[in-house]
Amino acid sequence: MERAEIERLAPKPGDYVLVTRLRDGTSVKVARRLIMPKIQACIKELEAVGVDFNVLLCTGEFPRLEARKPLIMLEQLITSFACWVKGGKIGVVVPEKEQAAGAEKKWRKRGASVVVVWANPYGDVKALNSAAVMLAKENVDLIVLDCIGFTVKAWEIFRQLTGKPVLLPQFVLGYLLKSLSLM
Repeated sequence: MERAEIERLAPKPGDYVLVTRLRDGTSVKVARRLIMPKIQACIKELEAVGVDFNVLLCTGEFPRLEARKPLIMLEQLITSFACWVKGGKIGVVVPEKEQAAGAEKKWRKRGASVVVVWANPYGDVKALNSAAVMLAKENVDLIVLDCIGFTVKAWEIFRQLTGKPVLLPQFVLGYLLKSLSLM
């Protein structure tokens, strides 16, 4: 996509915000309502060329996606996996402040006691450190890095600064694909 087309996907107040990384390394915010038709078109196009399944590489919530082949929704995988913490407190890290209220609502609706902080996975490492320190003070039982953009480096920072287990979407997806013998 050209920069002008990407800019037209920018969220307006009240939009569900998604954060993504461009090829040049910069991160941008897009409105879910505007990106949904593009994702749906990609699923249809990939199925037309014969893929066996699709994986949506985003931990955001995506309603109403249609697929004829299996569609792995990373958000559902991560939240289902993380909700094994019964009676504990989950620390959730989202990329942007605008996502915090939605993330808190999503996790609470699943019965989780949750603390939400933000740190852009494509930004400065200082933000990751600050978010980890905040979660350490909250004494959470599990940390969920709630974006596919979080890296192994981010996982290491949160593990080191909190001493708690950290769920990295890349790891969970990798284990699933490997167990399905798809890797």
